[in-house]
Amino acid sequence: MESSVATWRSFEGLVCDILEANNFKVKTNSVRGDPGFDLLADLGGERWAIEVKYYRTMRAQPTLIDAAAARLAHNGLTAQAQKGMLIVSCFLSAELRGALEQKFSITFVDQVDLRNWCVTNPGLAEKLDALLESNPSEPQSIHPARYNPIRDSKPLRGLAPQVRDTHGTELCEELKKIKKGKTSWAKYEKVCEKILKYLFPNDLHGWHAQMRTDDGLNRYDYVCRVRPTTEFWKFVIDHLDSRYVLFEFKNYTGEIKQGQILTTEKYLLERGLRRMAIIMTRVGADSHAVAMTQGAMREQGKLMLIVNDEKVCQMLHMKERGEDPTDCLFEIADNFLLTLPR
Repeated sequence: MESSVATWRSFEGLVCDILEANNFKVKTNSVRGDPGFDLLADLGGERWAIEVKYYRTMRAQPTLIDAAAARLAHNGLTAQAQKGMLIVSCFLSAELRGALEQKFSITFVDQVDLRNWCVTNPGLAEKLDALLESNPSEPQSIHPARYNPIRDSKPLRGLAPQVRDTHGTELCEELKKIKKGKTSWAKYEKVCEKILKYLFPNDLHGWHAQMRTDDGLNRYDYVCRVRPTTEFWKFVIDHLDSRYVLFEFKNYTGEIKQGQILTTEKYLLERGLRRMAIIMTRVGADSHAVAMTQGAMREQGKLMLIVNDEKVCQMLHMKERGEDPTDCLFEIADNFLLTLPR
């Protein structure tokens, strides 16, 4: 299986091919900084700002799409584009599409639209179905009567003043400023809690804190109930048989060692439907700790993912851009399982 980064790039490349097959002249957006869209394209004398979003989850997540659309609408006008287009790999229901179009003066293109655009090019259609692992015979996959999103497109217009979501960036900076070590464990725990509730507001419920006294560096862990809102959490429930996930916060100055992994493993309970842990640590784990996580998975089916500050900030920035932070977790789990030794 391709990593989410490789799949995202493949999806964007395929979208460019599909657009060009439909008479768009496409070029990559070269604006520096945070342009808010991936492509600039010309069609019929009009300049289009186009953002491409790949999601592992086929069901649309409105808050993420809303965030991506807001960035596209604002930055498209800044780039003096006449029209804007947000292309997503998921399915958009008629109700959600209508609500988005009422709010944003941009064109929304989903997996169904892309497949319909490939009707005259079977090769592109096959590539799209293979990349998205979709079945073209499914009822939702083809809508011949669906309106033409290009024909009905509207010019970009200014939006009502909105406060741009910078909460992810602010949390990342707050995390980086926390001093590593025992004296700052309480501050680290509080920031980690804020980060998780920002990243996964609809995915995790029933937060329950448990007191810990192992070494003073991580006094609390959290146990949360998982909802199958994305492909990652469905994987946790269906394939790991875990309805709950344990979060550990380890504010160590260096890499965590196998002793800390052993402590976490003891709190994973097969009969308690709690077979997964996400260990948040500042700089990762050493080779012996990683080997212990591999052994726990191989021998007992317990999955422990180690997420350092860099990965946490990556997920925070993804959320701001309208991307799914659980795709990052899926990639970490995917790489871990693909490289699991015998």
